[in-house]
Amino acid sequence: MVASLTLGSALAASVLLQISIVEAIVNILSNPLSIVTILVGGAVITASVGVLGYLALGALADGLGGGSSGIGRQPPQRD
Repeated sequence: MVASLTLGSALAASVLLQISIVEAIVNILSNPLSIVTILVGGAVITASVGVLGYLALGALADGLGGGSSGIGRQPPQRD
């Protein structure tokens, strides 16, 4: 009996979630300002992740590349 109530509750919650997702999509698509906000937010996040990734890969390449600017280099000597 308890298992059937739990299964029924889970099924009801799943149906309500699906209905609310459909309602959210309809609300977003019916309001042009929502679409613009989502697109601008996505562009800002994509740009920030791209810049951070570019900087991280550049730092990694600089550190592993050795040369005069590698990780662990000695400071310049004073005269």
